[in-house]
Amino acid sequence: MDLPSLAKLTEFEKRARVEGSGIEFDSLLGIWKFNTLWKQGSDKEDSISSTLLQVFSASLELKKDTQNQEEDDKFSIANSIQFGLLTLRFSGSANLERKQPLLPFSFDCIEIKIASLTILKRSLPTPDLKKRPFFALIAIDSNGQWLTARGKGGGLALWVKDK
Repeated sequence: MDLPSLAKLTEFEKRARVEGSGIEFDSLLGIWKFNTLWKQGSDKEDSISSTLLQVFSASLELKKDTQNQEEDDKFSIANSIQFGLLTLRFSGSANLERKQPLLPFSFDCIEIKIASLTILKRSLPTPDLKKRPFFALIAIDSNGQWLTARGKGGGLALWVKDK
């Protein structure tokens, strides 16, 4: 799979800020495996974070939220990492906003599992709507093979679709 360079991603980002990215709800559905991270203001990959997130099989999962029938653009979201049989998973809800678009989200549950055995499951407090983290969605491959976004903290992330 051909992944875009940082220069190409920066080009996509400039265009998305002006014209929007054209990313739509259905194209985001699925499991996205973390691939690469660049810190804000850097033109070098954050190789330590990228490697750790790859080693821990970091993933972003977006599914249609079937609990919320009146809103079509609502996702259930999960971020997880795995190390051997141990899984740490944050889950909650997300939605699309604006033209770029933004994907604001909040996690309402943390879960730790060993294999299929849940050893901890806790509710998390709901953040104020204005303080939620988000991804500014920049571009998605025309074949849906990769997705890139900038987080609230300024880092640029690239994910690849999990088969």
